[in-house]
Amino acid sequence: MPAVAAEATLPPSSRSPSERVCPRCRKSPSAFPGLVTSGVELPRCPDHALPFVDMIDGPDPLLGTTIAGRFTILGRLGRGSMGAVYRARQEAVGRDVALKLVRRDRAHDPETKGRFEREARAISSLVSPHTVTAFDFGEAEDGSWFLAMEMLEGETVGERLRRVGRLDWFDALRFTRDALKSLAEAHSKGIIHRDLKPDNLFLSRVPTGPGAGEQELCKVLDFGIAKWSRDDDETKIDQLETQAGTVFGTPRYMSPEQAQGITLDPRSDLYSLGVLLYQMLSGRAPFVDDDAVVVMARHIKDEAPRFADMTPEVVVPESIEAILWRVLAKSPADRPATADELIAELDAAEASARALESGLRLTLSPREKWVISRRTGILLAGALSLLALVAISALLSRHRDSAQFGLSGTDPSASHALDAAARASDPAPQTSSSMLENSSPSSPTADATGSAATGPLQQKRGPHPHPSSKPVLAKKGNERYGRFE
Repeated sequence: MPAVAAEATLPPSSRSPSERVCPRCRKSPSAFPGLVTSGVELPRCPDHALPFVDMIDGPDPLLGTTIAGRFTILGRLGRGSMGAVYRARQEAVGRDVALKLVRRDRAHDPETKGRFEREARAISSLVSPHTVTAFDFGEAEDGSWFLAMEMLEGETVGERLRRVGRLDWFDALRFTRDALKSLAEAHSKGIIHRDLKPDNLFLSRVPTGPGAGEQELCKVLDFGIAKWSRDDDETKIDQLETQAGTVFGTPRYMSPEQAQGITLDPRSDLYSLGVLLYQMLSGRAPFVDDDAVVVMARHIKDEAPRFADMTPEVVVPESIEAILWRVLAKSPADRPATADELIAELDAAEASARALESGLRLTLSPREKWVISRRTGILLAGALSLLALVAISALLSRHRDSAQFGLSGTDPSASHALDAAARASDPAPQTSSSMLENSSPSSPTADATGSAATGPLQQKRGPHPHPSSKPVLAKKGNERYGRFE
């Protein structure tokens, strides 16, 4: 799971209280008849007075302990180089939180401490529902640092993309807009995120009310390397931060200026979010080389591949695609100036795209026209084939009636009509000079496999054709309905 609040996110069904046990005797609540397990207070093992905890991820010495006198640890949900994230209960208010703990041996490292303080400062100052909420922050009894955040249920954008490949344009736009609302507030307070990536956008399931189900909100996580552009004394946070040429972030999602280690402004975050939108729409980031330096260089110099060249099956409304290319401009001056401005542009583009899909507008991009004409052509070809088959069936029925009454020979008009019907059933026949030369009903014609076949309608000559004689149609290019024999 991603490191931060999202590490504390697993489906409730996989973390049910029935799976919890005493961390010492490993007995579950069901081993103690009459034990009350409901209510605000945590149920505890009668033998050891310890809360029942989740040990799905294995034993941990912190399970069942209380941090800072108010957060009782119930399960480990994620672990990284700096520490771990736990599910904890704040019993005084009866809520579960995601408790991020920095390991004791890393708690006094200046860089680690600076990053942790920066994240706590950033998210504590932000109140947008599209930013993960911080409840508390401080130093634990053993000297480790803790950050208590809201517990999220759902999955990250990265997990969603790994599961489904890519998103519909309206979902991708919705998640991008949610993230922009978080960034708009952060930027207004002088905070630049600098590490936007799929695993730092969380799709949180939020109840909408009794019996109304849930809605999905996209929340921005991990402000651990955020830059305070209005901080008058940044050196108190991180000495390394102010060194010229220092590069922070994830190469695949860096802005060109971030990859060069130069001064950033909020438009750097907009570029990174544009890369995320590109990936949500196409299923891959624009630059995916294995070498991080190569990826950073391509962000600086190369244009992102167009969808038509890289993923031609992806159709994005022209109004939205035009905004995306502007967000991915190499120069910050060519991008939207603010997150709010970009939200307004996306709103207008979405309204235009939905109106187009509803048939209120008839102006289509060349690529959309190509897709529609291609689909229309396929439908028309199918309709023509069906009509041809109906005509063939009617003519064959007439022929059988003629044969039944002892009529001899072949009606030339029927033969020509069947020929025309056979040609109509093939929307794109492969015509050659030899086929034209041998188009008479009595001449053999080569079928699609190269073997000789009789003409469109071949009957046994004579006054009384054999009742079992069947017509054979030349097998041409279109085999959707098989061949009549």
